[in-house]
Amino acid sequence: MPHPRHQLRSSGWGCTHVKRGNMYLIITVGLLILHIALLPIYLYLTWHHKYWRKRGLITARPLTLLGTYPGILTRSRNLVQDVQKVYNKYKGKHRAVGVFVTRQPQILVLDPLLAHEVLVTNFRCYRDSLPSDYIKHARSDKYARRNPFWASGETWRILRSDGQAGICTHRLKQAYSIWEHSGKKLMEYLTEQVSLHNNVVEARDLCFRYTADVMADFIWGIDVGTLTRPGERNKIQEMASKWTNYAFYMLSIFMASIVAPISRLILRLRFYPKDTDDFFSNLTHESIQLRLSAGDSCNRNDYLSHLLELRELKNASHDDLVGHALTVMLDGYDTTGAALLHALYYLSGNSQAQQKLRNELLQNLNSDKSISYEQLCGLPYLEQCVYESLRLSSLIPQYTKICTRPTNILLNPQKILEVEEGMTIMIPNYQFHHDKQYFPEPEAFRPERFDGGLHHELIKLGHLLPFSDGPRICMGRHLALLTLKSALLHIISEFQVVRGREKIRVGGDSGFGIVLQGDVKLEFRQFVR
Repeated sequence: MPHPRHQLRSSGWGCTHVKRGNMYLIITVGLLILHIALLPIYLYLTWHHKYWRKRGLITARPLTLLGTYPGILTRSRNLVQDVQKVYNKYKGKHRAVGVFVTRQPQILVLDPLLAHEVLVTNFRCYRDSLPSDYIKHARSDKYARRNPFWASGETWRILRSDGQAGICTHRLKQAYSIWEHSGKKLMEYLTEQVSLHNNVVEARDLCFRYTADVMADFIWGIDVGTLTRPGERNKIQEMASKWTNYAFYMLSIFMASIVAPISRLILRLRFYPKDTDDFFSNLTHESIQLRLSAGDSCNRNDYLSHLLELRELKNASHDDLVGHALTVMLDGYDTTGAALLHALYYLSGNSQAQQKLRNELLQNLNSDKSISYEQLCGLPYLEQCVYESLRLSSLIPQYTKICTRPTNILLNPQKILEVEEGMTIMIPNYQFHHDKQYFPEPEAFRPERFDGGLHHELIKLGHLLPFSDGPRICMGRHLALLTLKSALLHIISEFQVVRGREKIRVGGDSGFGIVLQGDVKLEFRQFVR
């Protein structure tokens, strides 16, 4: 007969085994339930992963359930960096490769000539852009819907036609005095800041003060005060910065939400904040009333006069006019301000290019330091400096088009890819702009690479796409070029721009580009002739 203590020990050992067995059973059942619960999610995220293999297109295998570009959701990497890995692996071997944006199949273009085909020669089959697909989920965004950037189909054509008429080269020539006046204010402001801060000026603030001044004058006919009253809190620039920053940030959010598009409707996502809508609506209304009350005494060829023409001749509503005004501001304030910042940064790092540009400017200035619109637009080295800066910065690093009519892509002499309606196709212009095959020493600032107007030929080849190309080329490009050239004319002819001691960081922005980060302090030394 076993000892009672032995019986207890034996009984306890048995109970422990039973408990452990139950625990393992619970864990096993729990894991099984978890797998069953996660299976639909897994299948949802990976269902299309054989999409391109079935169609004969080389596929950049998705690294995770997050697709080919995991940084879109994890925010751990910039999209440019994710695209670069795929581009480096497959470029030169294939014209295009299949990728996945989260779970959605997409075509990544690797051949610049194919990019030209998508944007220009076969435009009728790739008429819409990806933001035009997003806007259908931003139902309360009444002003974004009136911007050609987000529009599709015939709506895009009408909006572009109406809006672009006010910023065509003929109209800009008539309004050129606005840029001359803003340029003089820029010089007075910069001279004062240089004196106050021992030549060191934060260039980002300088550039956006300038673009705010010239755009407010051109669009609404007002002196915003960014260059004339720098000590005052400037509500217009504050709201303009909030508006553009929010719009570009939301583009990355809409892209990330492609995994569950219904979330855009549930969360009521929008591109423009409500308070900026109200602010610019009131600003446009007040500006129109002031212009009408002035009557014939105020005869200006600015964008506000164009808006009044649209109201009179095409019965445009107030919301239509605000939408057009904000469209011009999107091109002329934020992206142009960033482009000017980068141009000054690159010129500050290349004293020879800067001096060559200065010589060209001084040789063409009149005795009163003025220059005509035609002369400014026709300066070859200034044009080269601008395009080289746009190439290096690549502020819009990708263009994503939507197939609006079934078409084919010739992958090689033996293989044709059928592209279905609704398929998206990305053109990685940042990668083209930084590819040594097309631009030797791609990270060097060398305006001479565009000698003889070569940039026009490179655009046709698809190598250089700072404004995109084809019918949907940036409608504000002439406005942006005029603003950039005018600012550089005034600054470089009067100042030598030098990089300061503080290190300037270049890195990823909110999800799309690789740009200058933080404060950009440059030295502006008065040039003595």
